[in-house]
Parts: sequence; structure tokens; C-alpha cells
Amino acid sequence: MFIDPNELIEIKIYYKRNGRHYEVIETEDYDILDEVDKEKYKCLIVKVRELTWGLYNELNEESVMKDNLGGRQWNYKLYKENKLRKVLVSWDAQKLNDKGIPIQIPLSLENIKNLAPEIAEQILNAYDTLMIVSEDEEKK
Repeated sequence: MFIDPNELIEIKIYYKRNGRHYEVIETEDYDILDEVDKEKYKCLIVKVRELTWGLYNELNEESVMKDNLGGRQWNYKLYKENKLRKVLVSWDAQKLNDKGIPIQIPLSLENIKNLAPEIAEQILNAYDTLMIVSEDEEKK
């Protein structure tokens, strides 16, 4: 009945660059790839929190904009961006510095906004799927 805001859920996002965009696959699809194909993918591990009633209300309130007539309009794009910001707690994103050494990319609003759309959408989709399935189904 009560959600522990300190309990985090790990999500793995498997992706590879394909030209100017990213190809993302589900964990189940990654698991059945042969080793040669698996090596083509990178894995981003994110940790997320469940939305509590308070976070849920904040998310919805922050996703409303005023229109030209002073009315309130719910904005889906803003909702998705805010949801990423509210649920993401950490990630293992890295980039190579000038010397080729991996450095951690901090989790920040700016970096969330700089995610490839395919990656951001997959995080949201995986999150929503996890929030629907039971813990027993998740363990299968």
C-alpha cells in the first residue's frame, strides 16, 4: 500500500548506433542473440523509483501548460520529459575523454534532454512495463 521511495528498480537498455540513429531492443530479444550479435550492442543500466502519490501529482501538475486564453492544457511531451526526470535516479552512462578513458556522465536535466529519442522512449516503455507486471512475472 505504501511505496518505499528508497527502493530502486534496475532497467537495462540494449542499444547500438545505426547511422544517425539508435536501434534499441528489449532484454528478451537481446538474451536470444548469439554472442557475435550481442557484441554489437551496448547496455545502459538505469535505476528508477516508483511514482508515489506525491510524485504522481507533481508530475501531472508540472505537465500542464497555460494556453493563449489562460486555460490549462495537459502537455504529453512535457509529461514524458518530467517523468524521466522524476523516476530516473542513476545511470551508468559514460563517454570517452580526449585520452580514450571512460568518464561518467552525470544524471542531469540537460543530459536527460540530450538522450537519443530512441533511448529515452525505451526507458519510459521499460519503466511502464515494469509498473504493470507483477513481481512474480518480473522474476520469470
